[in-house]
Amino acid sequence: MRVGICGGGIGGLAAAIGLVSLGHDVEVFERSPDLRATGAGLNLWPNAVRALYGLGLREPYDRIAVKLDRYLGYAPDGKLLFEKDTSGWPAKYGAPSTGVYRLALNTMLADAYGADRIRYGSEVVSVENKADTAVCHFSGGESFEADVIIGADGINSAIRTQLIGGVKFRPNEHHAFRFRSVIDLDLVDVDPAAQTGIYTPGGWLSVIPIGGGKAYWFGSVSGARNVDEFIAYFASWDRTHIPRTISLTPRDSIVESPLLDVDGTPYTWTQGRVTLLGDAAHPMMPDLAQGASQTFLDALALRDVFAETGDVDEALRRYEAIRRPAANYVVERSKKGSYLGKHRVDPVAFRYEDEIEAVGKDEHVPA
Repeated sequence: MRVGICGGGIGGLAAAIGLVSLGHDVEVFERSPDLRATGAGLNLWPNAVRALYGLGLREPYDRIAVKLDRYLGYAPDGKLLFEKDTSGWPAKYGAPSTGVYRLALNTMLADAYGADRIRYGSEVVSVENKADTAVCHFSGGESFEADVIIGADGINSAIRTQLIGGVKFRPNEHHAFRFRSVIDLDLVDVDPAAQTGIYTPGGWLSVIPIGGGKAYWFGSVSGARNVDEFIAYFASWDRTHIPRTISLTPRDSIVESPLLDVDGTPYTWTQGRVTLLGDAAHPMMPDLAQGASQTFLDALALRDVFAETGDVDEALRRYEAIRRPAANYVVERSKKGSYLGKHRVDPVAFRYEDEIEAVGKDEHVPA
């Protein structure tokens, strides 16, 4: 089977690795001129790590990731708000919760697929179905025909827009932006085996170790319209590490991401021989920290359905039947906001157990 994957991010590469392992001929097309690594760091939960293990990536992933043994939450005055021991999760759930450097993860995936095989500078502009194949067309005038085309082209997916007319985004009710960056771990006064967050109803900031001596910090402030307003919110938090951590972070390394809520979810992922994967299929808010995790579950499910049947149309039907209800369930729960926010949800580590693992390890959870 010949497969074209439009998008060389974590989802596209993971899907390619899975399908190549079955002996299929897979080409990955990426619009960027080189390896993508936006996002700085990630918290990958046991469901994502199980998927990576299932794709045969246990050893390389364990080498680059940091096992998180605890999730800690504090108030700005130093009061402990919560503590969640996750050291037993590998035995309980088959994998740990982890922190990982986004560039290290992308590099690992690219190496596993074959970094020199990725077709960089290939921006997809349209797709079309033929009788038993599909064709993707690129901005440079080139085309690629395959038995299957997978749209892994991100939250603003051109393929999704063509297939189903796109999805609507609206301002988020909780916060307008998320800010994040990477800093040397030894510059931050936090537990090196924990995610440590400091929270108020109006704003918060968390830190995760991500390997290689690095830490990833990320946070949001209700009403903050730019990085200056975000930084100003924490100026008086002098009983925390936050003012110093931000001051030591190079200003040009702070990533500002607008947070737009999805008004509804794609009602179908597949048309003919074209299907969607990752953010293209299920754009979601980051407050449940499941966007990347769900993407790896997509990749594993795609590999598994093609391992079960040689009928391409049946495999794509099974893939969507398994993953779309499960992912849409997570999309909806991701809209609840963050800890101490408007809806007073539990800390994310508690929510992961209660809303993901407790309902069936999320691969086949009902809509």
